[in-house]
Amino acid sequence: MAYIDSTSPSRASRVFSLFMLSFRAQWFFFAIPSLYLFTNWLMLSRLPKHGTAPVFLVLLDLLSFALPVGFIVMVIIRLIQYAVVIKPESPIKALGADIASLVMRPRLVINALPVFTAMVFFNKAMIELKPAIPAINPFAWDVSFMAWDRALHFGMDPWVILQPLLGFDYVTFAINMAYNFWFVALFSAWFWFGFQKQANELRTRFFLSYMLAWWIGGGLLAVLFSSAGPVYYDELGLTPDPYAGLFAYLNDANTRIPLWFLDTQQMLWDGYIGKIPALGISAMPSMHNASAVLFALAFRHVSRGLGWFFTGYAVVILVGSVHLGWHYAIDGYAGILIALFSWWLAGLMARWLGQLPALRRYNEGLASL
Repeated sequence: MAYIDSTSPSRASRVFSLFMLSFRAQWFFFAIPSLYLFTNWLMLSRLPKHGTAPVFLVLLDLLSFALPVGFIVMVIIRLIQYAVVIKPESPIKALGADIASLVMRPRLVINALPVFTAMVFFNKAMIELKPAIPAINPFAWDVSFMAWDRALHFGMDPWVILQPLLGFDYVTFAINMAYNFWFVALFSAWFWFGFQKQANELRTRFFLSYMLAWWIGGGLLAVLFSSAGPVYYDELGLTPDPYAGLFAYLNDANTRIPLWFLDTQQMLWDGYIGKIPALGISAMPSMHNASAVLFALAFRHVSRGLGWFFTGYAVVILVGSVHLGWHYAIDGYAGILIALFSWWLAGLMARWLGQLPALRRYNEGLASL
């Protein structure tokens, strides 16, 4: 396809040509979802019966929830930036001009379409695999991870070490809130890096590292080290239960202040035992922790303040995953290592991809639109 420049016959023709070029130049976003779906096929094909996630429903979920949440959060952040930092005459008008530019200068949308299309297939792979993990490889690592936790923490269960610091109703409630904020942070990161003016190296690195981490950690390693987590230790029939004291505190606190994650934990178990459709249980590695570290690694290149904010947030997620009973501490440590490895590998890939002629021509076309 010829390079798009100002000599193109019409703006509509330039927009269409650039739209087509965006998929050709950003082909690499489809590589990991394809590998994810392939490894899923290898594992799921051994099961007598397994479900598939229709692409349409995954796309509908992305359009109806993930992108709107990300958009709303980014609008709020941009408005605060105008009001506190940039201080134009009218922050509302400046924000309106930004939103209007999405239509008047569609390069942001053109640039975002390939990566979000790839994310539809990537999410399809995640949704199909997670509920099937215990069928592919039954939970067998919980006792080992409990023992490894004790070995790494001077013979003590990590939750016991944290309890004097975190075992207060409102501290637990705040951690519960922060843990749920993870979804907002995730969708906001997608939106922030997806709707960039250029297919730059940082953007490429973020999405590739995210996909690598979830394919390696949430896919391959989750199956290999299949485990349910501390919350389900007793439900699995493992005795004695070293987490009984933790959940005695959490259930008691729930009588005074709402801790809705306990309902979520029960819902996941109900799915596992077949009372409701399964959503999937998988403790090792902790992808909440892996993703939080990726947020910190990526946003420190956006601003120092955001870098420090997400670094602190990653620490909260690490201790919160233990305090709320979702994960063994070693799940979090593994998630951090996976994030660091994925970020390093994605950096090598992003630098190489940035030198490809097609991507350079594409970025030049975006700048001229």
